[in-house]
Amino acid sequence: MIIIGAGTGGLCLAHGLKSDGIDVEVFERDRSPTDRQQGYRLSISATGSAALRDCLPAELFDRLVANSAEPSQGVTFVDHRLNRLLAIDFPQRNREDPDAERPIARTALRRILQEGLDDITRFGKTFSAFTDGPDGSVTARFEDGSTATGDVLIGADGAASRFRAQLLPHARRVETDVIAISGKFTLNDDNRAAIPPTILRGPTPVLGPHGDFLFANAVQYPHCSGNAPSDPDRFSDEREPYVMWGFSARRKVFASVDLNKLGGEELKGVVRARMQDWHPALGRLVEMADPSTVSAFAVKTSVPIDPWTTRNVTLLGDALHNMTPFRGIGANTALRGAAVLRKALSSCVRGEQELIPALAGYEREMIAYGFDAVRTSLADMERFHAQGDLSRFRVKMALRVADWIPPLKARLRRGR
Repeated sequence: MIIIGAGTGGLCLAHGLKSDGIDVEVFERDRSPTDRQQGYRLSISATGSAALRDCLPAELFDRLVANSAEPSQGVTFVDHRLNRLLAIDFPQRNREDPDAERPIARTALRRILQEGLDDITRFGKTFSAFTDGPDGSVTARFEDGSTATGDVLIGADGAASRFRAQLLPHARRVETDVIAISGKFTLNDDNRAAIPPTILRGPTPVLGPHGDFLFANAVQYPHCSGNAPSDPDRFSDEREPYVMWGFSARRKVFASVDLNKLGGEELKGVVRARMQDWHPALGRLVEMADPSTVSAFAVKTSVPIDPWTTRNVTLLGDALHNMTPFRGIGANTALRGAAVLRKALSSCVRGEQELIPALAGYEREMIAYGFDAVRTSLADMERFHAQGDLSRFRVKMALRVADWIPPLKARLRRGR
């Protein structure tokens, strides 16, 4: 088995296949595990945790639990003046509980997932194309001229997948009408009092006027009073508590500014200009951001497609069903796919299924839940950026109604 891409889904799958005694190699374009270490935290849900527990050795899963940040107490929707719209409290679970939320730094997750796979991971391998062999095998070709041949080839090379472009040239990933600017700053005892309490409790979506939107979240660790905890298993850059925020708005809002040419401080200025009548505490989040962490990006999404003719080449995670960040479920969806694909491939090795029917079953299931997540995430993006007065009123009223009716609130909590 050959996996292209050493991201969350690809590494999870590799662990599962290796534990089943299946020969597998992972090829990654990065030159080392520490390349491209930007990014914030992921929130591993019960779905993602189940996949990781299923695929990882027990001691590695325990290490992941130990390196996770404090679970959020809840999610609170507010308006731009910090008026509550909807608050959903999360069950306070033991950290070892299978259903516990597990916030974890992307860098820490990748480091943990790489453990035990050094002997089968090849770095510095940029995929260029695949070709079929006369014996039914498939060969992956890389830009450095090297090749790798196997019975099954899996593209887990992320949202800008070259693999997808060859296998499914009709599968599209498109820009939405939304642009986002994000940043973060260190959380410590000096600035903790200036941060709205809802953000310290957990994810806080803020519905602004004119279709503007802000998301903020604090990442904290056990035994952390505002400074780094003393856990020797964490690297210093993975254990630092911080607050991250992301401001987003319709593309036309930024039409007069080329965001790609602006530095961090200038991007902060663009956001501050849109938040002049917001609650001062929200504006301070932007002010406190380290300019080196501030960046802008166009929000993109995959376009759902129908099942294709199955062969011994398939896709995993963002390589097919990349989604907007407004639901926060992309990594968990990829992990779910890794567990499903591992089960399908292992059943073939055990002689319980033929390869093509097993892969076809995986692909049908992945297409169903993957593109359902894409549509759900895109729908949230549209709701959060509603521009008409009536549309914004309806969104806020729906949140307030859910806040008043416990069964609705419970349903939203289960749908995370």
